[in-house]
Amino acid sequence: MQRFWRIVLVTAALLVAAAATVLGVAFSIGAFADEGRFSAAPGCGVLDAATVAPLLPNPQVAADGDNCTATEGQTQINVGFTVVTKRGNVGGPELAKRFIDAVGGGTERLHGVGEQAIRQRTNAIGAPQIITMRVSNLIVVLSVANLSGGDLPAGAEDGLVKVATTLGTRLAR
Repeated sequence: MQRFWRIVLVTAALLVAAAATVLGVAFSIGAFADEGRFSAAPGCGVLDAATVAPLLPNPQVAADGDNCTATEGQTQINVGFTVVTKRGNVGGPELAKRFIDAVGGGTERLHGVGEQAIRQRTNAIGAPQIITMRVSNLIVVLSVANLSGGDLPAGAEDGLVKVATTLGTRLAR
């Protein structure tokens, strides 16, 4: 009888060791890494006149692949989408987060915009302002610029934050 229990204990230990090995291998190859919500860019259908209304009351919205443009007079908003896929054992949302963190040096963090967002202010011609935000594994870059090369209209910076907030909320659904 004692021999029987030894065989049972050894078999149980071997099964536990095999299960731990299988789980370890599965984890190391990324079987449990989060893919993220997006398998493709959402397209420009998410950017409509109502979304950009805080900055451009009567825009003309155009699409070119995954890049969208809304223009009114001399002010233009550009929006681009990039889907980040998992690599190895690191999920898409984590890689997108790392990208935002890496770009984030010398920028302003925006809270309540997407899951993570930063704003870059530039001194280039047209005074473009850029917001890069993350929703799951999707990186969205929004920019606003004056096409004539002058300063942005009053309220453009706050307006771009409102556009990004609205777009982030829409994408999070």
